[in-house]
Amino acid sequence: MEKMLKYLTTDSRSFKDLIEGGYLYIDKTGYFYEMLKKGSPSKYWFLSRPRRFGKSLTIDTLANIFSGNKELFKDTYIYDRYDFESYPVIRFSMNNISTYSEEEFLYSLKHDLILPIAREYGVSDSFPGEATAPSSWLNYLISAMAEKYGKKVVILIDEYDYPLLDTVRDESYARIKTRLESFYGVLKPREEDIRFCFITGITRFPQVSIFSKLNNLLDISNDPVYASVCGYTDEELDYYFTPYIEKYYEENGVEGEAREEFRRRIKEYYDGYRFSIRNEVTVYNPVSIGKFFIGGCSFENFWISTGAQSIVDRIITDHPELFRAGTGFSMFPESMSTFQVEDVFSSTPEREAVYFYLVQAGYMTLKGERNGQYLLDYPNKEVRDTMNAKVLSTYGLRVRSSSLMLLRESFSREDTESVMSIFHDAYVNIPYDMFMEKENNYQIAFYTALMFLGFDEVRAEERTNMGRIDIAVRVRKGLVYIIELKLDESGDKALSQIKEKRYYEKYTSEGCRVHLLGINFSSKERNISDWKEEIIHA
Repeated sequence: MEKMLKYLTTDSRSFKDLIEGGYLYIDKTGYFYEMLKKGSPSKYWFLSRPRRFGKSLTIDTLANIFSGNKELFKDTYIYDRYDFESYPVIRFSMNNISTYSEEEFLYSLKHDLILPIAREYGVSDSFPGEATAPSSWLNYLISAMAEKYGKKVVILIDEYDYPLLDTVRDESYARIKTRLESFYGVLKPREEDIRFCFITGITRFPQVSIFSKLNNLLDISNDPVYASVCGYTDEELDYYFTPYIEKYYEENGVEGEAREEFRRRIKEYYDGYRFSIRNEVTVYNPVSIGKFFIGGCSFENFWISTGAQSIVDRIITDHPELFRAGTGFSMFPESMSTFQVEDVFSSTPEREAVYFYLVQAGYMTLKGERNGQYLLDYPNKEVRDTMNAKVLSTYGLRVRSSSLMLLRESFSREDTESVMSIFHDAYVNIPYDMFMEKENNYQIAFYTALMFLGFDEVRAEERTNMGRIDIAVRVRKGLVYIIELKLDESGDKALSQIKEKRYYEKYTSEGCRVHLLGINFSSKERNISDWKEEIIHA
């Protein structure tokens, strides 16, 4: 009889629902045991991870541990190692709060977050009034619960920074930040009543009182021990998802080397997030992996629907020059300790502040260290294609990330017909007031798109002894495209120039197969009007 596979989901943030509903759970409880066992270095913990990376499930799993729900943890690492003593739990997510104005923020903080917990634990009767400071609400809640139950209180705060990120460009930002500093500032003086405190967010605001007053807060965001506390490692993917992969192989007749290629592509598309410079382990985005398997193992770009797009869109639109290289980003380690989110959104943002925010938000990741700097890059194909498509749009080319994938594959297959079709579709959407008269403008847009495809080499205006090649693309070892662009002339003329100037000789002398591609743009049509190709063999 065929073994029943556990259900897959990307939506549940409830540990109980996963376990009781027969869903697949990737066991992370070993990390929680390390936090909770005797001799733990702190009772205050902070974890920064991108959105949709498992932070909320982490919070809910901890809530179940501290609620004493031991039987839910059968077959997990922590089950027979921890005593599962129950405690009163203050648990809330700050992304459930209204930030429309300071007044709505305060009302929502009290009525949507604090009071429901007070009612649940039966301590709402003498709750402080509306006029009191937010700090008194949390202070009262901790004190009243500890006194009523005769136990220390567990505090679990998810997305602590949501009100700040949501208002960082608004007039209310400074006032809401001051309110939150007061609110979170209660955690330190109430230390005697707190058993354990775990806080998550996307980014770290150093001046918010969580970090400035909790001098014993243990930030594990870049800790090598907790580098894979969220997301899936290669080992976890193979251990938990091999049955789903094998099922796909059997249903689709995948054999031999095609299986190895399929597994390699999963890694290329969805792995690559590295959260510690002292631990080289990388992880897969859990939502992307879930959607991949739920969707029948179709290689698609899921990141665009899981990340915090609006902020990143604004950064790219306002400052595309920060991403023009397409790769090779870096920052100094000190940027991580001096980071201020406000610097990201100024009229002249600090480059390193932008990059570090993108690392925290999951759009870039640590790749290594060299000459005292951290090397950064996009973590994988789906994020790279998302970011590159957005950067290209600032230059007028509306290229979907899926089209970038196809464009790269078409070059690799030497399917020039498909390459030109994709470019033609991209130029259709160029705004009327862009790229009207100058040949160089069309060349910039074309070259920028090629830069983002991850080829071995892309050069513009490369000198030869006979002149300058408009664009030379080394797709891979032994395969080169030489491209000449014309405006209001003809593809034949562009191709003739390549042949007359013998631009290809440099590459044929290296043993390369060379595609000579002459392209003509029409200023009237604002698009490619015709093109001609010839292939030269070494």
